[in-house]
Amino acid sequence: MDSSLLLLAVLSGYLIGSISFARLIARTLKPEQDLNQVQIPLDSGDGHRLRAVGATTASIVLGAKWGGIIALLDIIKAFVPTLIFRLIFPDQIYYLFAGAGAIAGHIWPLYHRFRGGYGLSPVLGAFLVMDPLGVLVSNALSMFLGLVVLRDAVIVMVAGTWLMVLWVWLVRGDPAMIIFVLVANLLLGFAAIPELSGYFRDRKSGKVNIDEAMQKFPMGRMIQKYFLKTTKPRD
Repeated sequence: MDSSLLLLAVLSGYLIGSISFARLIARTLKPEQDLNQVQIPLDSGDGHRLRAVGATTASIVLGAKWGGIIALLDIIKAFVPTLIFRLIFPDQIYYLFAGAGAIAGHIWPLYHRFRGGYGLSPVLGAFLVMDPLGVLVSNALSMFLGLVVLRDAVIVMVAGTWLMVLWVWLVRGDPAMIIFVLVANLLLGFAAIPELSGYFRDRKSGKVNIDEAMQKFPMGRMIQKYFLKTTKPRD
C-alpha cells in the first residue's frame, strides 16, 4: 500500500465525517436550540442530558422526520468516501481506512470541538460499501434476537454491528474486513462510554430507566412499539 494514499483515505473520510448534519439542520430550523444542552425529559420532572450530538439528539428537538433525514445523511457521509476509494482502488483496502476515518470524524468532529454522535449511522454507511448483504442479514438477526428470542429492545439497537463480526469471519474470511469491523465496534463502544456512565448514574439515583428513556425519542418509541407488538401474548 502507498502510505500517502492511506493517509489521504483516512483524512478525507475524517473531514467528511466531521460534518455535523444534526447541528447544521438544527441551526437552520431551530437556531435558538443548542444541541449540546439537550435533555431527555423524564416523568419525574428531571432530565437526562445527552452527551452525544447526532441524529438521536436532533430527533428529540426536531422530531422523527428530521431525525431520520439526519441519520440518512450521516450514513451517506461515510458511504460516499468509502465507496469512492473502493471504486478507484478495487484491489486495495484504502476504502476501509476511509470508512474508519468517517466514523472517527462523526464521533470526534474536528469542526465541533471533537464532540459528535455515537457513530452508528456512519458505521452502517461504511459497512454497506464493504458488505451490503452482511448488513441486511446481521440487522435482521439482531431484530429477531431482540424481539423474539431475548425480548430485549436494547439488543435490537446494538447487536447488528457485532453480528457483522461473526458474518465477515464466517462468510467473508477476510482478515482486513474482520479487523475493520472490530475497530468500528470498538469505536462505537468507546463513544458510548460517556452516555452509558451518565445513564447508569441516573438509573442508580432512580431518575431514569431504560423503558422510560426509550419512550422519549422517536427511534426508541418505534423499537418499543414493535417490541410490544411482537411480545404481546396471544389470546
